Amino acid sequence: MSSKQLFIRVAILGVAVASLTPLTAADAFAESVATTASRLGRVAAADVTRQSVIDRAKTWNPGTPQRVPYSQSRHHNGYRTDCSGYASMALGLGAPGPNTVALASPRVSSPIAMSDLLTGDLVIDAVGDNNTRHVVIFEKWANAERTSYWAYEQRGGYGTDHRVLTYGLRPGSEFRAYRPRVLGGGGGDPGSGGRYWVDTFADATGYREPNTNDPQGTLNKGTNYVYCRIWGAEVRNGNQFNHWWLRTDLDRTDSGKNGRGAYVSAYHLARWGNDEAKDNAGQDIPNC
Repeated sequence: MSSKQLFIRVAILGVAVASLTPLTAADAFAESVATTASRLGRVAAADVTRQSVIDRAKTWNPGTPQRVPYSQSRHHNGYRTDCSGYASMALGLGAPGPNTVALASPRVSSPIAMSDLLTGDLVIDAVGDNNTRHVVIFEKWANAERTSYWAYEQRGGYGTDHRVLTYGLRPGSEFRAYRPRVLGGGGGDPGSGGRYWVDTFADATGYREPNTNDPQGTLNKGTNYVYCRIWGAEVRNGNQFNHWWLRTDLDRTDSGKNGRGAYVSAYHLARWGNDEAKDNAGQDIPNC
């Protein structure tokens, strides 16, 4: 047993990561919704900028008496007047808009770290049902410490709003950050170049962010797919180390956690060395 394998067994025993699994019914539904919704009202991706997302969000008069009332069944200019319909409108996606689950699917966006949020990105809770899921449009950080941010949202009982939020910033939150494909977020759609195959030499823990603060579950040892890589906290054992983290879907999810789009340290890659994050073909995995 190598020193690298010994460190993994001692330091992160019992936490994990993921291998290839077929698309679930929820995945298929999300992709179907996204495909169907794209047929109407789409803005050309080349015309979508971060500023245009905010400009479109403002057209629903957030926080004013003229704001659009919230409803999951009504429409405004072709879009549903719920949170996902509003976000879809701002992004220029097809009317009436993908639902919240579809907005978080690889066809529409890719997961990123909360610390990497930029204007126009999304913060999504895709867990639960239509009464608990939610999505907001990130505008900017509200303070230098990044403990809250300004966001646009279509919220129940009120309608279109623009306010300071903390969704996704507290431990245990089900909200995650996503970068829409129209703003440069790579997708994870099989067959579209969005998955990259790697070998891991041991079970690996997946985390909520590219650090070891909030474990989500386990990626099994073996051949696994990943979506992208991001520079984060160092994982080290003696002279062996890696700052790259790989975004993937975990094989086993801890109770109350989210195994989709978790981060696994590239330290676990069987074929590569310090600060390398390549697929099995020897190509650098794209940045998230």
